[in-house]
Order: sequence, then C-alpha cells, then structure tokens
Amino acid sequence: MKVKLLQFGDLHMDAPFTSLSGAEGRPSQRRQDLKQALARLIDLAESEKADMVLVCGDLYEHGYTGKSSIHYICDQFMRIPGIPVLIIPGNHDPKLPGSYYSDHPWPPNVHILGNGDIFESRGTGTKVYGSMDAGPVDSAYINILMHHGTLDMPFSTDAFRPISGTQAAERGFDYCALGHFHSRVCGAGAQGIFYNAGSPEPLGFDEEGDHGAFLTVIEKEPGEKAEINARFVSICTRRFINLTVDVTGCCTNEQAAAIISTEIGNAGRKDDLFRIRIKGRIPAGAEIDAARIVRQLADRAFFLKVIDDTVPDYDLSAISREKSLRGLFARKMLERAACSDEEMSDLVMQALYYGLEAIDEGKICI
Repeated sequence: MKVKLLQFGDLHMDAPFTSLSGAEGRPSQRRQDLKQALARLIDLAESEKADMVLVCGDLYEHGYTGKSSIHYICDQFMRIPGIPVLIIPGNHDPKLPGSYYSDHPWPPNVHILGNGDIFESRGTGTKVYGSMDAGPVDSAYINILMHHGTLDMPFSTDAFRPISGTQAAERGFDYCALGHFHSRVCGAGAQGIFYNAGSPEPLGFDEEGDHGAFLTVIEKEPGEKAEINARFVSICTRRFINLTVDVTGCCTNEQAAAIISTEIGNAGRKDDLFRIRIKGRIPAGAEIDAARIVRQLADRAFFLKVIDDTVPDYDLSAISREKSLRGLFARKMLERAACSDEEMSDLVMQALYYGLEAIDEGKICI
C-alpha cells in the first residue's frame, strides 16, 4: 500500500496582519499573498499527482473572512476534482452553526472531517480519521490521524486540544498530520509519526525562515510498520527576518542607514519583511532617528521596522574616576551592575546611560 499526501495547515486566509498596521498597503498585499500561496499549493498537488490533500485547520479566519474568499478557496479546490481534499476545522475556523463549514456548499472533492468521521481511500488502502476517537483503527490500512492542537503538552497553559504522541501510536495510527503551531515539526512524538508543516506563509516576526507544505509518501505492508518519507517544500512569497545591527561610531542617520542596507542585502530579499534592532554606542549628542532611517530604506524591503537600542558612547571608566557627582553616580551604578544578575545588570547599565545623559544634556531621550 502506498499513499502520497500534500499536507498543510494554518493558512489563515484573510488574517488582519495588525502588526503591519500603518504601513500603507502592506496588510492588504499580505492577504493577497495568502491567496497566491493557496494557488501554489494546489499547483503542487496537481504537479506531484498527490493522492489527497490534508488541510490541518485554520484554513481561514472565521471573524474576518467573507464569502468572496470562500468562493476563491472553493475555486482552487475545484481545480483538482480528482484529488480528495480533507479539512479539519481549527480554533480560528471552527465548525459552528452558520459557519462556512456548516452552511456553504463545498466542491464534491472536499470533505470536512468532524470528530467521528473517517475518510476511506480504497485505491491507496488508506483511512483518514478526524479525531483520536473516530472508530477502530484497522492495521490492514494506512491509518492517518488529522489533529489541530498541541502535542504532548497536557499541562501547559498554551495547550489547545492537547494530544498524546504515545496514545496515538498505541491506537495504531501510522501518521499524524498536525496543525495549530506555525513552526515546522518533523517526526515528533513517541514513535516519530507527527508532522506539522507550519504556516504556508509566515504571519509574523516570530515565524522566521522558509514556510510551505509537506509532500509525504507513506508505504506499508498490512499489519507492518509504515515507512514515512516527508519532504518539505517552500512555497512562501516573503519571509519575516529579525536582525540586530551594530552601528557603533555612527554620527548620522545616513551612516547608520548604509550599514543597515548592507545587512538587509546579506540577510534577505526586497520582498521580505525586516525588523531591525540597532545597537552600539554612538557619540554623545548624536541622534539616530529610526523613523527617518525607515524612510531612507523604504525601497530595500517590503516592510521595515527599526528599533533604536543605541546608547551614548561614554568612557565609563574615566567618568567613574571623576571627583564629581557625575563620577560618584557612575561608580555606584557600575558597582551595582557588577554584583547583579545579567538581566538586572542590563537594566542598571541602561539607567546609568540615561542618568549621564540627563546630567550632561539636561534631558533624556527615551
């Protein structure tokens, strides 16, 4: 027996992208990117001749998605009429009275699996289960569990519909197509049968790197252990990239912008989204304007956010030797930083720089 799957989840069609608010046109373009991602996924299912497509929850945003987007989704699934598309609802697209899963007419090849539902593919000898409790597992088949929730996190405050990897394996499942978290999981759980492709398009700066789907081939002899070959395929249009850039010694925005521009070019593409934290010591009295740098580099990235964590370039050792209020303040703060843990030491040093700025300039820029 052999089955070839295209597995993805957490597309979040029509996500609001609130983190990009204020960037003209960017949230709208990102929502369009999600539509294009779905089209590429369907292209992939077709070109790879997948036996079925598994959508592991959060296909769309229940609170934001309108009928036009649902029609678009259905049109995409209708492009592969001979390939079953199996969907389980997630926490962002629950099956509720009046929801699209309940009331909207879906294409004939689309099957919304509830808790007790089992889809059988006789041609591949495969059964797909909508939940752990969906009927007895038959070892004569390739048995696939679809689940939207957390794996082996029963006591975590972040746990949503937690599932036990050990129990899933003991029940006789050969493979579990997992959704909910947006990061990739490959061969997790007690028997290494849990796979989560993550989000096809990243949705925030906590979702760095390439994103896409799994093309998975499962082979099994009746009653034997299944062999799993899962290949990750990147399909995302853009990536979220976090950078820390040292601009020590820069006296002007132009100097800092030049360094940042080089780092952007080294780390990614113009289509990517960057969050850049600038650090380092700059000459006392010099001012770095993060908003101005963003405007200067607007053509270097699809989206750019700059966070200024630079500090004035004081010679703390020399200042601490001064016989003045300034010197006394520096000595006491350095002593306190030296005997504190790392987190508290960072806060003390930040307070030291703010204090010296206040003494020298008569103001603090925070």
